[in-house]
Amino acid sequence: IYGTGHNSVLQIPGKDEWYIVYHRFNYPEGIHMGDAAGFNREVCIDRMYFDDNGNILPVKPTH
Repeated sequence: IYGTGHNSVLQIPGKDEWYIVYHRFNYPEGIHMGDAAGFNREVCIDRMYFDDNGNILPVKPTH
Protein backbone atom coordinates (compact mmCIF):
# COMPACT_ATOMS: atom_id res chain seq x y z
CA ILE A 1 0.00 0.00 0.00
CA TYR A 2 1.43 3.38 -1.01
CA GLY A 3 0.40 7.01 -0.78
CA THR A 4 -1.93 6.90 2.21
CA GLY A 5 -2.42 10.63 2.17
CA HIS A 6 -4.80 13.54 1.76
CA ASN A 7 -6.83 12.46 4.76
CA SER A 8 -9.74 13.80 6.77
CA VAL A 9 -10.93 12.79 10.22
CA LEU A 10 -14.59 12.67 11.19
CA GLN A 11 -16.58 11.97 14.32
CA ILE A 12 -19.96 10.27 14.26
CA PRO A 13 -22.33 12.91 15.71
CA GLY A 14 -23.26 12.22 19.32
CA LYS A 15 -20.77 9.36 19.67
CA ASP A 16 -17.15 8.91 20.68
CA GLU A 17 -16.53 7.17 17.37
CA TRP A 18 -13.84 8.51 15.03
CA TYR A 19 -12.81 7.58 11.48
CA ILE A 20 -10.02 8.54 9.13
CA VAL A 21 -10.83 8.80 5.42
CA TYR A 22 -7.92 8.78 2.97
CA HIS A 23 -6.82 7.69 -0.46
CA ARG A 24 -4.09 5.25 -1.34
CA PHE A 25 -2.50 3.39 -4.19
CA ASN A 26 -2.66 -0.39 -4.13
CA TYR A 27 -0.09 -2.17 -6.26
CA PRO A 28 -1.34 -5.67 -7.05
CA GLU A 29 1.30 -8.38 -6.84
CA GLY A 30 3.48 -8.31 -9.92
CA ILE A 31 2.58 -4.73 -10.88
CA HIS A 32 5.38 -2.16 -10.77
CA MET A 33 5.38 1.65 -10.74
CA GLY A 34 4.64 2.88 -14.23
CA ASP A 35 2.46 -0.07 -15.19
CA ALA A 36 -1.23 0.62 -15.83
CA ALA A 37 -2.57 -0.71 -12.52
CA GLY A 38 -0.44 1.48 -10.24
CA PHE A 39 -2.03 4.87 -10.73
CA ASN A 40 -5.63 4.36 -9.63
CA ARG A 41 -6.37 5.90 -6.24
CA GLU A 42 -8.75 4.12 -3.91
CA VAL A 43 -10.75 5.74 -1.12
CA CYS A 44 -10.54 4.04 2.29
CA ILE A 45 -12.09 4.62 5.69
CA ASP A 46 -10.79 3.12 8.92
CA ARG A 47 -11.91 3.48 12.51
CA MET A 48 -9.57 5.29 14.89
CA TYR A 49 -8.94 4.22 18.46
CA PHE A 50 -7.25 6.10 21.29
CA ASP A 51 -5.22 5.13 24.35
CA ASP A 52 -6.08 6.21 27.91
CA ASN A 53 -4.18 9.48 27.41
CA GLY A 54 -6.14 10.38 24.27
CA ASN A 55 -3.33 9.58 21.84
CA ILE A 56 -4.30 8.05 18.51
CA LEU A 57 -3.33 4.39 18.27
CA PRO A 58 -1.66 3.30 15.02
CA VAL A 59 -4.20 2.75 12.25
CA LYS A 60 -3.66 -0.27 10.03
CA PRO A 61 -4.60 0.80 6.49
CA THR A 62 -7.40 -1.07 4.76
CA HIS A 63 -6.03 -3.69 2.40
